[in-house]
Amino acid sequence: MATVTALGGVHSFRGERGSLSGNVDAVFSPALRLGESWSLLASARSSYEGTRRVVDVLGAATPAQERMEYRGAVRAVWADSSSRWRLKPGTSYKVSFLKETRDESWGGGLFDERLWTIGAEAEMVTREPHAVRASLDWFEASYPNYTSLESQAALQFSGQLIARELVGDKLLDRDGVRLGLSFDAPVGKRVRLDAALSSLWSRYPKQKVVNDAGLFDSRLREDILTSLTFAARMPREWNADLRTLGSVTFGASFLSSGQNGYDASRGRYMAGFYDYRELFIVPAVKILAGSQHAPVQIDASAGWRRRGYLHRLAQDGTGVYGGHALVTTEWTLTSTLTTPIAGRLSLMFTVERASASSNQRFERYYRYAYESTNALAGVRWDW
Repeated sequence: MATVTALGGVHSFRGERGSLSGNVDAVFSPALRLGESWSLLASARSSYEGTRRVVDVLGAATPAQERMEYRGAVRAVWADSSSRWRLKPGTSYKVSFLKETRDESWGGGLFDERLWTIGAEAEMVTREPHAVRASLDWFEASYPNYTSLESQAALQFSGQLIARELVGDKLLDRDGVRLGLSFDAPVGKRVRLDAALSSLWSRYPKQKVVNDAGLFDSRLREDILTSLTFAARMPREWNADLRTLGSVTFGASFLSSGQNGYDASRGRYMAGFYDYRELFIVPAVKILAGSQHAPVQIDASAGWRRRGYLHRLAQDGTGVYGGHALVTTEWTLTSTLTTPIAGRLSLMFTVERASASSNQRFERYYRYAYESTNALAGVRWDW
């Protein structure tokens, strides 16, 4: 299987005049049967995103002018026709490049990432095609270019070393383990329910915990991210030429971090600086009209996401801390039309609107409130 998508159009961010931009995405996924029970599934993906977005890099809302990503993965699948069990060991490697400014060179971004993953999934079929799945993965992420600006200064107040949790080189590098549980099942005759629970434990081997004196303890930072997702899907065939799939997805995430926060410029210490609770909901609908093999497809979705930090205080425009915890809210609206034109080639038109707000008014380094609009058109080739 292979898919190539190329889109171009107008993009605006934070009220700026619309500028020409575009996105390109290519996926290639060959499959090889090794015998009666074993198969090998490989995939390669390359993507470029020229539309400006705000990227969450471990709790820091960072604007990205351009992004590029390459990912390769391979997974073996054991599936015996006489057994309800399927085993899927696999590994993947991803390289991500992020440019914060247009004149920044590729490969020199502060938040460029390398990510290794290796693990396995066990699946038990309950009632075809529904199943229960459990997975265990180990990962290692590195940011080879990360060096905070503060870490480049040798001394701070009264000759003391700067003592903030993100001061230094490669302090975002981490490794850890992810445990996942999920299932899907029919509910009645028309509704399908999907549910997933995951727990991600991360260790930062070069990031020490900062204390209330602005100094570093010997302990290393450790985080636990727990995520829970529920989705209800309702397919409907109205007639031979019209089919719909409605869905609504609910989710919640909880981050518990061993790291604290210390603002050296204001002498402010906040325990549990990165802890947060997040909720989201995404209703969506897909409409397929026309031929079963080459239908016209309309996708529309609306998303709401709200993140509240438990101990991180919001600041006013001058950086003075208030008495309320920082809260961010994001709304997204997306609509895409895909219509076949010849053979495996289709035309695509997509419009996306995102709006974020926050009680954080201090945005000298990071973005918490913004609006962006994309209106893109292009082609998609499927094989």
